[in-house]
This record gives sequence, structure tokens and C-alpha cells, in this order.
Amino acid sequence: MPNHDVQRLARYWTDLEAASIPLEPPEYRVGLDARNSGAALTITPGRDHWRSEIRELKNGRFAYIVPVFIRRDRPGKTIMRDVWIAAPWPDLIELLADPKEGSNSAYYAFPDDPESFPRKDVLNHRLHCVLARGDIREGLILGLGLCPPDEFKDEKKVRVTLGILDQWGNERTAELEMKINRLRPRVKPVITSARGPLLSRRDNPPPTRPLVAPRDPTAESREKEAVSDHRTSMDVMREQSKHERAKTVTDSKTRAH
Repeated sequence: MPNHDVQRLARYWTDLEAASIPLEPPEYRVGLDARNSGAALTITPGRDHWRSEIRELKNGRFAYIVPVFIRRDRPGKTIMRDVWIAAPWPDLIELLADPKEGSNSAYYAFPDDPESFPRKDVLNHRLHCVLARGDIREGLILGLGLCPPDEFKDEKKVRVTLGILDQWGNERTAELEMKINRLRPRVKPVITSARGPLLSRRDNPPPTRPLVAPRDPTAESREKEAVSDHRTSMDVMREQSKHERAKTVTDSKTRAH
């Protein structure tokens, strides 16, 4: 069949379906390969495109927040068998699992990140679905990946690929712009010491008086020392004598009574 006849036949089918005239399923129609007529999807940034970012988490990994709009445009249906996110560097980005079975089933959340996302706003648990003509999916796709290479600096804009695998084994992809938001580097406190490094300066000990050998005693000094020793001995004897007399008087008074 010539190419222009195929296009005309596809338009006829579209017009008939638009008029609510029942037709055979695409896989049973003769004259046109259903794989060519039923694989058209529109994939664009979602209405919350300002939220698109690749955010660094405290644990060193990166969160992918991808606002997206998906629509089936042609007659027939698209079975979305798989959906993935591909960065412009080698990485295996994991889509967050449905929190429905967890302790906080109403919200999606990344590890070590304070922000949470209402489950109704996230597409992760609604991606494996069947889209008929005019059906849409709009919301956030949340993924978790590794650290981008250092050449991708903070606030740098990159183009990330969103891919969809349909029932025919065809891949439909679209590039979406995202911004990298890295955490600010932590500043380590600087502790200064008043002391310098070891052996940074010589010790300056205080000056000491020179040692002088004692002089030999003279005859006069020896005589003075002997007189002083004699006086000291006499003083000690007098004090002892006073003490003995006082004690004797006290004992006599005690016996008299």
C-alpha cells in the first residue's frame, strides 16, 4: 500500500472513532500496522516545571524531582510497561517506591530530606497503566541517583531523558531541563592556639646569680658564733626553769585543797 494511502486510511479511522463509530481493535485492523498508528505520545514538562531539580541530599545521594505531562494522542492505546530517568552521566536512577504500605502512606519522601510530597501529586505509582486516546498523566516523578561528576556545578542546568517503553517494545523519549542544587560545603571550625609549634623558638631561662664559694670563717667570726650559741643555750635553760617552777606551784595548790 502506498504511503499516502496509509495516511489516508489512518485519518479515516480517526474520523470514524471521533464520530463514536465502533471499529475493530487496532491490532486486528487490516491495511495499517497498528504499531505505527498507535505509538504516539506527547511528553512535556508539567505545569509545575519550576520544581524541576536534581537536589543533593545530606547522605550524599541526589534526588530527582521531575514534573511531567504525558498524553496519548492517537487512536488505540498505549500500555506503559516501563518508565525510567537517564542522566547525562553514567547512573542508575531508582524511582521511589509507593509509600502506601509504609508508616506514612500519604506522602513520598527522600532519605535525609525534610520535604515530603503528597502521594496524590506523584506519578510513581500511576506510571504502569493503559492510556487511551486523550488520556493524560500529569505530576511529579521522583527518583534517587548518585552524585553527578564534579564538572556539573551547583545551579548548572542539564538535560535529563525521560523514557517510556510501550507494549510493542518501542521506546518513547523526551529531554527535560533540570537544575542541579548542591549543598553548601561545610566550613570546619578553625581552632587557633596561643602556643606556637614545638621547637619554634628557643627557651630563654631567667638569669641566675653566679655561684660563689663561702668564705673560710675567721677567728673573730668563730668567737661570735660561740657566744651566740652560749646565749641560746642559756635562754633555753631559763625557759625550762620557768616552766618547772610554774608546774610545782600548781601541784602544791592542788594538794593543799
